[in-house]
This record gives sequence, C-alpha cells and structure tokens, in this order.
Amino acid sequence: MRKILVLILFSCFLLSFCILKSKKKTPAFTIAFVKEIYIDKTESPEKDIRNFIGVFPKDNDTTSIYQLNSDLTEKPEKFTFWSKKSNNQSITFYCSGQDDVKVTFANQNNIVVNNDIYTVNNEYYNFLKQKILVECSVLDLAFFLKDGYGDYSQALEPLNKNWRNQKENNIFKIIKAKIKNRNFQTDDQFFTYRINYKYNKNGVLLSVSGGNSFNKNFVKQNNKHVIYTINRSINERASDNEYLYKNKKTLFDSIVGTRENFSSATTYYYTKYQSKLKFTRVNKKPKSVDEILEILALNIKELQ
Repeated sequence: MRKILVLILFSCFLLSFCILKSKKKTPAFTIAFVKEIYIDKTESPEKDIRNFIGVFPKDNDTTSIYQLNSDLTEKPEKFTFWSKKSNNQSITFYCSGQDDVKVTFANQNNIVVNNDIYTVNNEYYNFLKQKILVECSVLDLAFFLKDGYGDYSQALEPLNKNWRNQKENNIFKIIKAKIKNRNFQTDDQFFTYRINYKYNKNGVLLSVSGGNSFNKNFVKQNNKHVIYTINRSINERASDNEYLYKNKKTLFDSIVGTRENFSSATTYYYTKYQSKLKFTRVNKKPKSVDEILEILALNIKELQ
C-alpha cells in the first residue's frame, strides 16, 4: 500500500514537472514578415513595395508593427498597440499616433466600437468577447473590423493584413451595423448609416449593404478565388470601386480597383496584393529590426 502511495505521488510530481516545463518552453513572441505590393496603373505602372514586420507577444501586451523603408539603413516607421480594461464589459485599445478604440460588449449580442454598434450572432459574440475582452487580442479586433467602416479604420490599418494565415469561419456572422462617422468638414456633426449582411445557407457572405456608403457583393468563386465587388464612398469628393479576390489556398487578398475623384474629375487605377507571409516564434523579444530580419532569414531579394 505504501509503495502504491509513493508511486502515485511520484507520478503526480512528474506530471506537474512536465506541464511546468512545457509551459516554460512555449515561445513568448511571434514575429512575422508581410510583403505588400501596390501598383498605380493610372499612367505608366509604378510598383510600390511595402515590407512590414510584426512583433506579437503571447500575452497580447504591446504589439509592434514596423514598416520598413526601401533603404534598410533608414529608421522604419513604427506602430504600437496596447490595451487597458475599463471594467468587465469594456476595453480600450491605444494606437500610437492615432485615436483610441474603445470596445464594449453590450446586451443582445451588440458590440459597441467607439460610436458604432455591431450586432453579431451568438457564436461570434462569445468568440470575440473571449479574444478581445479576456485575451486583449488587437489582431482579432482588426480582423473583426477589416472592412473598415468606422473612423478607427486608419488606426487599425497596419494590423489589417494576413499576419497569421487566418481563415474566415462561416459560423461567425455580423448581422448588421450602425455606423456614425465624423464629418470632418464641420464640428460635432456625423454621417450615420446602417449596414446589413446577407449569407447563404452555408454561411458564405453574399452581400453587405450600406446604401451609398459601402456595398460588397459576391460575384463568383472558382478553384482558386472567391470574388467580391466593393463600392466604397471615401468622402463626398471620392469613391472606390474594387474587385476583391480572396485566395482559397494562401488566404491572401488581392484588390483591383479604381478611385474616382469628383472634384478634379480624375480616375486612378490600382492593384494591391499581399505576396508573402513568413513567421516564426521566439522566446525573447528581438532587440532590433536587424535581429528580426536575421531570425526570419530574410535576404535583400525578398525585400525587393
């Protein structure tokens, strides 16, 4: 009996040690590289290559995004994101150089983001509450708001890329949204509009209807892409008309679009796509961008 008791105690000790050791070995940071290509085709095509590096802590403490310059000796532009909980229903995300983004999980599956109200289904509400409010994940916030309706879209833009090979889950649905954007032409006035979502029986998004402000419609899908059209009003002086190609394999988005500037009667033609994603996990936060480039084994060709 005594031998059995000793054996049980030893087994419990060994199991606890293994669990603790496993936890200690879990990498504390994910570092990622994203290459984005923007081509202005208005006159003679001009290619703009944009390289980004992200540092994402496991505990979602302070996230850092670096936009590299073509001359790597120049200091990159840095964007930082951190958060603070107000109570058990609200959390505020702070973005360097931009306005704050306050998120409140209200009743009836409503999520309030600054001045805007999103209504989602039960599954998405519970998922987002866990990820955004409990785990403080700014990446999940950016993925939720990726269509970019609100005034906070510019603040979250550095995060609005495929940083982690994330695939859309057809179980999660936004039902509707009420958007209240500032009118920057006047003080204390807003443009208010409603957005409604429609899905097929398999949960695939068919349309997003937002009057004259934003519309997104399913066109077709093939073996490689799911294709949508997007019509977006930038302000009273300009609008975008785009084809969005969602790659089923790489999960990268490609956009072919035009921007109409009404005041100058000018049309701009452009293409935008993500061409690369590379990431790894490390135990210590890298001290510099050079160290990150070395860890990711990035060469000059990959940055061109």
